[in-house]
Amino acid sequence: MRFIADLHIHSHYSIATSGSLTPENLDLWARRKGIQVIGTGDIVHPGWCQEIKEKMVPAEDGLYKLKDEYRITKDCLIPSSSQPVRFILSGEISNIYKKNGRVRKVHNLILYSSFDAVKKIQSRLEALGNISSDGRPILGLPSRDLLEIALEAGDGTVFIPAHIWTPWFSVLGAKSGYDTMEECFGDLTENIFAVETGLSSDPSMNWLCSFLDRYTLVSNSDAHSPEKLGREANLFDAELSYPGIISAMKGDNTNRFLGTIEFFPQEGKYHLDGHRKCGICWTPQETIKHKGICPVCGKKVTVGVLNRVMQLADRADPALRDDKKPFSSLTPLKNLIAEIKGVGANSKAVNKEYEELLGKGGSEFSILLDLPFEQIKEIGDEVLAEGIRRLRNGEVFIEEGYDGKFGRIKVFSLGEVQSLSSQISLFDQSYEKPDKTRISVEDLHIRVDKKRPEVDLKESERQFHEPTYGITMNSIQKEAVNHYKGPCLILAGPGTGKTLTLTMRILRLITSWGVDPKNILAITFTNKAAEEVKKRIRDGLDDKSILKKVTVSTFHSFGLSLLKEHAHHFGRSPGFAIFGNEEKAYIFTSSLGVKRRDIDGVAEQIRLAKNRMHTPSELENGELASLYAAYEDRLKKENAFDIDDLVVCPVRLLRDSSNTREIVQERYPWVCIDEYQDINFAQYSLIRLLVPQENSNIFAIGDPDQAIYGFRGADNTFIKQFKDDYPCATIYGLTTSYRCSKTILEASGQVVRPREGGNLLEGIEAGVSIDIRECSTEKSEAEFVARTIEKFMGGVRFFSFDSQITDGSEESEAISFSDFAVLFRLSRMVPDIIKAMNDHGIPYQLVGEEPFFKQEPVKTVVDVLRLIMMPSHSVLHQRLKEKHIRGLSESSLLKIKRNKNIHSIEEYFSEIITLFFPDIMVSHQDAIERLFSLSKEYGSDISSFLSLLQLGSPSDTYNPSTEQVALMTIHAAKGLEFFHVFIIGCEDGILPYTLFSKDTSDIEEERRLLYVGMTRAKQTLFLSHAKKRNLFGNSFHLPISPFLKNIKEELIKRGRAEKGKKKKQDKQLSLFS
Repeated sequence: MRFIADLHIHSHYSIATSGSLTPENLDLWARRKGIQVIGTGDIVHPGWCQEIKEKMVPAEDGLYKLKDEYRITKDCLIPSSSQPVRFILSGEISNIYKKNGRVRKVHNLILYSSFDAVKKIQSRLEALGNISSDGRPILGLPSRDLLEIALEAGDGTVFIPAHIWTPWFSVLGAKSGYDTMEECFGDLTENIFAVETGLSSDPSMNWLCSFLDRYTLVSNSDAHSPEKLGREANLFDAELSYPGIISAMKGDNTNRFLGTIEFFPQEGKYHLDGHRKCGICWTPQETIKHKGICPVCGKKVTVGVLNRVMQLADRADPALRDDKKPFSSLTPLKNLIAEIKGVGANSKAVNKEYEELLGKGGSEFSILLDLPFEQIKEIGDEVLAEGIRRLRNGEVFIEEGYDGKFGRIKVFSLGEVQSLSSQISLFDQSYEKPDKTRISVEDLHIRVDKKRPEVDLKESERQFHEPTYGITMNSIQKEAVNHYKGPCLILAGPGTGKTLTLTMRILRLITSWGVDPKNILAITFTNKAAEEVKKRIRDGLDDKSILKKVTVSTFHSFGLSLLKEHAHHFGRSPGFAIFGNEEKAYIFTSSLGVKRRDIDGVAEQIRLAKNRMHTPSELENGELASLYAAYEDRLKKENAFDIDDLVVCPVRLLRDSSNTREIVQERYPWVCIDEYQDINFAQYSLIRLLVPQENSNIFAIGDPDQAIYGFRGADNTFIKQFKDDYPCATIYGLTTSYRCSKTILEASGQVVRPREGGNLLEGIEAGVSIDIRECSTEKSEAEFVARTIEKFMGGVRFFSFDSQITDGSEESEAISFSDFAVLFRLSRMVPDIIKAMNDHGIPYQLVGEEPFFKQEPVKTVVDVLRLIMMPSHSVLHQRLKEKHIRGLSESSLLKIKRNKNIHSIEEYFSEIITLFFPDIMVSHQDAIERLFSLSKEYGSDISSFLSLLQLGSPSDTYNPSTEQVALMTIHAAKGLEFFHVFIIGCEDGILPYTLFSKDTSDIEEERRLLYVGMTRAKQTLFLSHAKKRNLFGNSFHLPISPFLKNIKEELIKRGRAEKGKKKKQDKQLSLFS
């Protein structure tokens, strides 16, 4: 069966598309155009997918049709010859990510044979980003990985790189693409059998590239409004079914792919080179002549598709390609009618004649491609017939498109229509014919001596690394690292290399001074920091096995190791449990009678008491003392500790037992402490018990200006009294920041030390001014952040250019979404930022929430494993019982534990999921795969694995390798760095946070908090404030933060955020391209 198919379109859920892109209108316009099969577009969008399900029913194998009740028939002249329309499940994904040192922006089209296949991919993509904010979701996911996900979905899912030559958003695009398919898709390249050529190229241009010979060249409309359907399409002679269509694209002889219907490529808006704003339009030769620089603005011009084809072509003649499929270049019928009538294509006169022609002559494609000229003359007139004849013969006048501006196709010369209407016959050849002035592939003089590089498929998937030239330290760092015995304090400001110094100190102890690695203890504050230190030590060791002997851990992990040795000291037996917040809350409500609304307050008071090393008997509040004592009794009864006990109890152990204290001190004569300014009294007490002597080998690193955890009990007086505790200590100050610019250091120094003259650190580059931005509301602030990120990225979608958010010429070191962070004082400020990110299609990760292993359903899966290992854990048993998990019982858990075929943590999880949670491998596949991946690192060491999960901190959820903007509290950002940082909410009342508690807020700590936030920035820093902000259900009019008033004016660039413009989708159909 012969039919026309348009497989790549969009829905009304995509940004900058027409609201009329509904199933009903798509069906209507497909019938008008003469298209038998159209893609649904945007099928992974949950809302659109549901709408398709509701309005369609299955038809032929893998195809769907509109339900009869939704088909539009009234008041519409539908061609009597029109065929029923079929829909194929399809959707485009935008991949923006960093690879081989460059940002890559690639659009890919996926075809699905069933809703089951769609669901599988939806579940995977939902875990990676937001698929609900835009019909074409933007994901920070490499194209190769998306292809792998599509292949794993099975069911004949087909992956087609979209509009492969477009400067932005394509696999071969000049701006952000690759030079080869293999470089993009690596070892999975062979699974691709078709590519979409795009509006600005036609098959003959693609025939110049022999590396494309193996692919079927398909063409689709990429329609952003129903009327744009079929501006490019595909011709099939195949079984009308999903398998039939796919078989034809694969080159099957039974089901045949016949060729394509094309735009004139010159009409595409990226055909030639140039600058739209400057009015510069160049051929590739002119671009080369001008070295690619616009003479008006001095920026690089946008390199168009023709130029890009010329760069990658290895043939001089397109005819050299074998198996060339025929194609026809057309312009829409409405455009031809409008040219003849001398009015706009959307005028009433054009619409009226268009519908009349369809009623008499059949579908648009039938009229443009098949109808005899005499018959066209009968249903229209001689001028229309002549126009269509010229279209079929390619006799057109062309004004080429460039840099986002569509070209123009004209069939008649100026004034010729009037002449034709009265004088010439249909076959008169005396008319003015178009000059051969436009550029085509035949004019390019392609060089064919180029050899395309061979691509190592495995190498193409390796992470790109900037070249390194060994470890270089400055003189002060060297002095600190070479400090041998005795106490030492390193005062290290932001970006001064404290982790490097700490790591090199440990390596020097081992490699230069022969210290036994098992005698070294290094304590950090987070698991992430501990892993970073371990990685650097491993990289610096020839014998990697030595690392296992060095103890690098957090305070809690180190304390836990001591408690495992000495559990009996506290009346606990081996295999004791660690209670988290849920278990604590359960005890408070079920055993101690605490009301749910009071749980957080009571838990916080007991936590503070513990970290101050107070026992219940030492509290003045009798009621709290009773609750504290009862809570401690219950913990002992349950053979459990809580997380605070992991530091508090080791302190008591070392205080109470001189023998144990001496053993531990002899075990660790070399102690390194990171973030010394953030220790609390319990941690300080533990350190003093480990290294009490004045000449102890303690190596501490910290920065009093970054002490921001006073609300948790941290006290920066401990770093200030280091010299009192260790009178013979040597103090080194690292004063060169390799992260922040001089401008950022000066400005942040003026914030944190307004009375001392400001900054104590030196930067290595001058840097740009600090941008202080005044916004009218929190919504305009969020919009400013999102638009600025989009501009820095050079656009994240075509609408970025159409709406003039960017012209794509921005060049910055920020080559990834992960180079951006949006920081805030309060989590309540997040929703507006998230909405703006979604509105602009910007992928993000929200940091500071619970780690993925403390979120459902992973948390419950982990809890089941905990119960298998600790069947006597009555609190956990009761909590899981209340969740009514099907099949979960003491006998089923015991059966798993006794299963001799289970040898690893991963195998335990696999069995648990199979028996109790069979559905979550589909609904939460990525979260479960992350759990499996993490478990592999621990093999069969279940105890260590469960300890890690229980002691994981919120900051451990941050993944710098994902291509997403980081949204996090300033507290969570500590220790991280980004090229570009936005700190929102810089208002008096928020920074400093005195909105409800001026008397209890520590203004100096709030000052230090802003300093920490500002010094996360490597290159640019934006500080924004809103004149009006809705927060906690109230509207506040807050002045700018007083901290910002300390920044000298010469360091500042002030501005006001533009008010976001509302989208006028249905009135701006010129955008729907």
